Amino acid sequence: MEYPDQLDFSLKDVLKKLDKNQLCMFKIALKKCSVPDTLKQIPEVTVNLANEGQLIEILMEYCPSGWVEKVLVQILEKISRADLAELVMKQLDEAALKAPEEAAPPKEVSFEPPVFEEIQQQGLEKPEHEQKKIWKTTYIDKWKNNFWPISNEEIYVATESYRTLMTLCNPKAEMPFAHTIVLHGPPGSGKTTMAKRLMLEWSESKQAQMYPCAFYISCRELNNSNSCTFAHLLSLYIEPWRDLVMQALGLAKKFLFVVDGFDELAVPAGALISDICSDWNTVQPAAVLLSSLLKRKMLPHATLLVTTRTEALQQIHLMIDQPLLIETKGFLEKEKWEYFQKYFEEEAETEEEEGAEKALQAFNAVRSSAALFQMAPLPAECGIFCLCLELGIKKREDLALTCQTQTSMFLNFLYRIFSPEIYEDHLNTELQILFKKICMLAADSLLEKLSVVFEEDFLKLKLDLNKLHPIISKYILPKNSSSKKCLSFICLSIQQLLAAIVFVQELGQEGKNVSKYNMQNMLSREARFKNPNLSGVLLFVFGLLNKTRIQELKSIFGCQISTEVKRKFLECESGENKPLLLLMDLQEMLSCLYESREEELVKEAMATFEEISFHLKTNTDLIHASFCLKNSKNLQTMSLQIEKGVFPENDAVSESTDQDQRSQGDQHLLTFWTDFCDVFNSNKKLVFLYFSESVFNSSSLQVLCERLASAPCRLQKVVLKNISPDDAYKKLCLTFNGYEALSHLTLEGGNPNSVLPSVCGVLKNSACKLQFLRLASCSPAVQKWTEFFRALNVNKSLTCLDLADNEFLDKGAKLLCEAWKRQKYKLHRVSLENCCLTEVSCKDLSSLLMVSETLTHLNLSKNALGDDGIKDLCERLSSPKCKLQTLVLWSCNITSKGCDHIAKMLKKKSNLEHLDLGGNSIGTTGARFLCEALKRFQSKLKSLWLCGCSITPICACDFAEAFTENSTLKTLDLAQNNLGPDAILSFCGALGHNICPLQTLRLQFDETNPRIQTLIENMKRTHPQLTIKNDELYSKKRISSLPHFIFEAIDNHCHPEK
Repeated sequence: MEYPDQLDFSLKDVLKKLDKNQLCMFKIALKKCSVPDTLKQIPEVTVNLANEGQLIEILMEYCPSGWVEKVLVQILEKISRADLAELVMKQLDEAALKAPEEAAPPKEVSFEPPVFEEIQQQGLEKPEHEQKKIWKTTYIDKWKNNFWPISNEEIYVATESYRTLMTLCNPKAEMPFAHTIVLHGPPGSGKTTMAKRLMLEWSESKQAQMYPCAFYISCRELNNSNSCTFAHLLSLYIEPWRDLVMQALGLAKKFLFVVDGFDELAVPAGALISDICSDWNTVQPAAVLLSSLLKRKMLPHATLLVTTRTEALQQIHLMIDQPLLIETKGFLEKEKWEYFQKYFEEEAETEEEEGAEKALQAFNAVRSSAALFQMAPLPAECGIFCLCLELGIKKREDLALTCQTQTSMFLNFLYRIFSPEIYEDHLNTELQILFKKICMLAADSLLEKLSVVFEEDFLKLKLDLNKLHPIISKYILPKNSSSKKCLSFICLSIQQLLAAIVFVQELGQEGKNVSKYNMQNMLSREARFKNPNLSGVLLFVFGLLNKTRIQELKSIFGCQISTEVKRKFLECESGENKPLLLLMDLQEMLSCLYESREEELVKEAMATFEEISFHLKTNTDLIHASFCLKNSKNLQTMSLQIEKGVFPENDAVSESTDQDQRSQGDQHLLTFWTDFCDVFNSNKKLVFLYFSESVFNSSSLQVLCERLASAPCRLQKVVLKNISPDDAYKKLCLTFNGYEALSHLTLEGGNPNSVLPSVCGVLKNSACKLQFLRLASCSPAVQKWTEFFRALNVNKSLTCLDLADNEFLDKGAKLLCEAWKRQKYKLHRVSLENCCLTEVSCKDLSSLLMVSETLTHLNLSKNALGDDGIKDLCERLSSPKCKLQTLVLWSCNITSKGCDHIAKMLKKKSNLEHLDLGGNSIGTTGARFLCEALKRFQSKLKSLWLCGCSITPICACDFAEAFTENSTLKTLDLAQNNLGPDAILSFCGALGHNICPLQTLRLQFDETNPRIQTLIENMKRTHPQLTIKNDELYSKKRISSLPHFIFEAIDNHCHPEK
């Protein structure tokens, strides 16, 4: 049965009721259906990217009548939207009633072949085809030999991004809806090249043949266009089109428009939206005509391809609804290599083998510099690398020096291109002046965030855009066929380097804060957030601080830069209490110091660090950190996190093969890692080492262990948290075996079957002086714990043991207590937090409290001890024989009944001074039990934490009354309890009696209340020792006392992450 046309509109409304997740589920279910052959012709990417309305259009256009509705009902029921399935059925019934009695035969789905296929089949030439001959000649002449800059004109590498673009621009079947593709990426990533390549291949009848007409619009050229009609706009650049465009527009059903360089428009996106036109015969400003095309008021069925820098995407979304985004980052690694091969094959003067050999030599030189290799995906930069290295190979220069840093590479490029003009080691005065003006042009355009520079920008510097020196026109500000009155720098890196020269010269001037090129503005985080390209300028600024480079710039280009300019970064500017260098993020500072290659500067900078934390995400991060650490001498604390992928994962065979067989790149990286690990020798004050979330491979782990073993035994505290591979804990523990200085060791995560035996070896060593040991989240088998307890008996130095977050269970607690009582451990502080203990363990622990002469601190948090377990503990705690002073019972399922036992214990002569009951629902009754205990003079309690204990406003008066009688309590934490707005008033009134020596009080109150503000100010004057903390200020933090706080007094640095 065929339903009315209006039914598809109803189906659209049904799908619009699905949220994003449900629509995704709908598409997944649709793929699993047995779909008609006609629908299979639609590319999968088209279905994936379609919205609700577009998806219905696809189904209604390419599927038999009746099939869509049936499948729609089934899928809606499958994704739990039976309500919508019922609605569809209702619509079908209504449509059937309105249909004529004799249903028309099912509509056959037909496809209109592309125009040029039809031409080939009939052997005829239609008007479109004749026009295409003219366009073909024009496009080929214009772009055939104009792709990648700096390189031989015939070089072209088809990228993965281009193949993705072609999938969307040339689908196997016609798309039922018009769409806009946005190709975005960083400057120099090849967006314009891909757009031109698409147009060229269309002209050569290779690609995008579903479009009889294709048009290229350069936004850069639009900036200089006068008002015209839309038809005239399309023929503006190519004279033969002028008489043919009108006819083409009338005949063609589909168009492809390539809008290149949206980010180069000198018109704000807001202005583009305000005025649009739908008549292509009306004269309008060029920008208005473009916005009309993008907003689909002009030729709404055309396919649009827009290229832009990624930072302009926000403006794109203001103009275009639901664009299909394709990100291009340039060359993949195999494409980089293909580019190098083609470049040197074309440049080779003799045998092909010679070109391949040079290509490999140059490619390996770039690969050896992680920073440059990360830039190599950008075609413009890739061309610069090839040009510099090609000349370096010819002159037999050391390519490693050229590839040492970004600054060395791009300065080398400047020296190369200007070398024909250099006489007696310098340029002539006229060319030096021109160079300085081009530097200022680069700086100004970067500060103003201009991707192109216009004729008026040249005039400001008294330059004629059309009479630039040939070197400038070819290599720095190249002209192309689509820009006559505006130019752009050949790549962003060259522009940033030229701008950096201006900033460095300004830094050396005596005047302060008077110029827009002021370095403090460059270091401003706000400025760089608004203009990310300034960060690249900063990197080149440091690259120019090198003495050798300063001298070269002065002799060749006449740039006057003081050799003492680097001192500016080590001095504090007015209004700042830190040197300029320390205003930067650590990772950025390290990369900048590496770029300078100025060891004196690096040494002075690193001398200011006593504590440092590295987060190595890439090979480049490791290289930068390695260079800076070699020049550090004063480090005391070092934290390190190494992401997966920094070290190659496939080096498992390296232990059984010669080093010569390892890849050159991996061996090169190990050299930097070896330099990094030399920090243990060079920093004699380094005592604390913290490794967390770090992934090593066998080679890097071996180097680390070797360097630790060969260094003097100075490390006192070591934390190893979630490191891999599994044997890392074992190998590092073997390294620390016999480390006499080591007093604190934390091992968290890892394979329990290897961690615990490794620790046992450390404890049994006669030279071991370990005082603190934390084993967390390892949960070995019970027999492993038995071996560990035997090792504890051998060790005589350990006083603090933290076994938190292990599946210790009651059986493990029993083994610990029995071993302790039998072997007389000297442990003072123990944590069994979150060890899956129950009330059963309390009997064993309570018996231990009676016999241990050393245990003073015990943490049993996050164990389901319950009221009965607390009763067993309190019976022993009330005995004078029990030495326990601190007990942590955070979140132990304690109620008011348990508080009754605790209160009775506190009323006796207990030695307990610090008690944490946070996270237990003791309520009003339990709080009152505790307040009564606080009133007794026998209580020695100094600290009481009751955070999040469901205490109500009724108890405020009870606590206030306790303050008037208690003479020992110094800390009371009532955070996360609703004590009401007047609690603070009651507390302050009671504390005014000067009986309770309270020093810290934490609760919730309204700081904006004038009465409370006055009261707190008065308390500061009358009770200067008292600190009142507002709970709201700490609401986002953990509401309990700090974990493992029982160790804080002796281990202030053992858990820096806390």
